[in-house]
Amino acid sequence: MSSKTRVGLMGGSFDPIHLGHIAIAGEARDALQLSHVLFLPSGRPPHKAHLGASPAQRLEMTRLAVEPLPWAQASDVEVCRQGTIYTVDTLQILSSQHPEAAFYYIIGADTLLDLPNTQKVCTLCRFICLHRPGVADEAIGTALEDLRSRYGAQVHLVPASGPDISSTEIRRRVARGQSTEGLLPGAVRAYIDRENLYRL
Repeated sequence: MSSKTRVGLMGGSFDPIHLGHIAIAGEARDALQLSHVLFLPSGRPPHKAHLGASPAQRLEMTRLAVEPLPWAQASDVEVCRQGTIYTVDTLQILSSQHPEAAFYYIIGADTLLDLPNTQKVCTLCRFICLHRPGVADEAIGTALEDLRSRYGAQVHLVPASGPDISSTEIRRRVARGQSTEGLLPGAVRAYIDRENLYRL
């Protein structure tokens, strides 16, 4: 596996994608010397019943956000699928499409504490875990020990968290007609305004 190309995976609803997402992906890429990072806007994630923008709109915002980045690409692997989307299914599809790649799933420490489909997922990828506000180091250590002993999970901790930016707060700002300077790529805000997204 070490001879394979290291590819980062950055999943999320991206409703909308923001500069925090991009910063986290960049930190992970630098830390593990990833060839590139695939951003995977979710189609219908199991934990979110309703999203403000459609899958197609969230994919387009992701494309606009990563367009200036030579190391990043937007993927439609989840957006184009029907029904509820699970991480293990996405990994199986990507592994079959890219047998030359070793996948590194980029997650926050909060996600580390509640990984879904863990046993199968751990056979398909490694994890890059970044700190999240409010998640104690002790909890992270306990989760890591459990994942490694029970599933043989390979988790790389990165001592960075990126800026604390919330998609929920961005949607509120857009709804109120407020600035999102420093929170969103300019092209994403222009698209939101053009499509009249997140308005009351």
